[in-house]
Amino acid sequence: MKKLITDSVLGFLFVLSLILFFSSITFFRVFDLFDPIGEMFDDFEFTDLMMSQMREAPPADESVVLVNIGNLNRAGIAEELRIISKYEPRAIGLDILLDIELDPEQDSLLEAALRTSPNTVLGHKLLYSPEIDHFGSSLMPIPRFRLTSELAYVNLITGASHQDELKVCRSFTPSEILEDTAALAFSVKLASYADPEKTQKFLNRSKQEELINYRGNVFDFGATHYGTRYFALDVGDVLNENFMGDIIKDKIVIFCFMGAHLGDRLTIEDKFFTPLNRSFVGKADHDMFGGVIHANIISMILQEDYLDEMNNGWAKFWAVIIGFLNVLLFTWIYKALPNWYDGITKVFQLFEVLILVTLMVFILHWFNYKVNFSYTIIIVLLAGDALEVYHGVVKNLFSKKGRRELWKVKKVG
Repeated sequence: MKKLITDSVLGFLFVLSLILFFSSITFFRVFDLFDPIGEMFDDFEFTDLMMSQMREAPPADESVVLVNIGNLNRAGIAEELRIISKYEPRAIGLDILLDIELDPEQDSLLEAALRTSPNTVLGHKLLYSPEIDHFGSSLMPIPRFRLTSELAYVNLITGASHQDELKVCRSFTPSEILEDTAALAFSVKLASYADPEKTQKFLNRSKQEELINYRGNVFDFGATHYGTRYFALDVGDVLNENFMGDIIKDKIVIFCFMGAHLGDRLTIEDKFFTPLNRSFVGKADHDMFGGVIHANIISMILQEDYLDEMNNGWAKFWAVIIGFLNVLLFTWIYKALPNWYDGITKVFQLFEVLILVTLMVFILHWFNYKVNFSYTIIIVLLAGDALEVYHGVVKNLFSKKGRRELWKVKKVG
C-alpha cells in the first residue's frame, strides 16, 4: 500500500509537470491556428448549453424599454429624446458616444433636449493604458452635453482587442477606478434610479467581475432561443409617436443602436455574441446589441437574479483532489491489471468527463452557480497516457535494471 501511494504521488507530480510544461510553451499554441476544430470550440463554454438550450423562456421584463437610434443624426436623436421625455420615464440612458463636436446646430438641439430630460445618463468609454495596466482615460461626452446628465461607462468584457475579432460577452465590471475616482457601469447607474436599495445590495457583493445572467433579447429573427423579452421602439415608432405612453412612464429607457431598423441582421456594429446564441458552437451570427446586454444586466440587478462562480483557487483545489484520486486508481490498475490498463482507463476518462460536464451544466441551471472543472478535466484526460510514460519511461530511467534493459542487446539465433 505504501508503495502504491508513493508511486501515485510521484505519478501525479509528473502529470502536473507535463501540464505546466506544455502550457508554458507558446510554440504548441501555434498549432491552434491550423486547427479548425480548436477554432470552432474557442468561443464555447459548456455552461452555454444551459443558457441557450435548457431554460424556459422568461416572461417579458416591462421595467426596461429600448429605443433604436438607427442611423439618425444628433438632431434626430434629440427629437427622439424630446418625445420620450414627455411620457415621464424613470431614467434615460444614452448608450451613444458623444465625445466629439459635430454640426453646431444639431449639437445645440441635443443639448436642449438633454436639459429638459430629467435623470439622463450618458455613456463614456474607458480606455486601457498599458503603462499602468489599467484604465487611464476615457472618451467622455463633450462638456455641453454633461451639464445636466450623469456619466457611466459602457465597457463590456469580451476578450477582443479589435472590432473585427470575435466578441463573446459573458461578464462585466460593476465599477472601475478612473483617475482615483470610482466610476459606475452604465447598467448599474440606470438600475440605481429604479431601485437604489437593490442596486446597493448588488454592489455590496464587491465582486470585481460579475457574470451576466442572460434571460432574453429583443426581436432577433431567431438568433437566440429566447428573444422578445424587452420591448423595443424603432426609429419610426418614436418619431411618429406610434406607441402607448404607459409603456414609457416610470420605466428605464435605453437609447442605443440596434441596426438601421429593428431586425437588421446585416449590421454587426456594437453587436456581440452571448451565451444565448442559438449556434452555441462555432458561432455564425452576432446575436445581441450592446444596449440589450445592458438591459439584461439591469434585469439581473432589479430581480436579484445573480450568477455566482467558483473562484480559481477552488477550481485548482478540486483539480488536485479529483486528479490525484484518478492517478491513484490508474496506478493500481497499471499494477494489478496491466493487460486491461488502456481500455479501463479510457472508459473511466470518458465517463468522468461526461459526469463533470453534466455537473457544470446542471449546477448552473439549478443553483445559478458556475462551477469550473476545466483544470480537473485536463488532468483526467492526460492522466492515463501520462502515467504510462511515467511507469514505462521515467521510472526505468531512474533504475539500474531499467537502464540495463534499455541498452541490452540480445543475440538472435
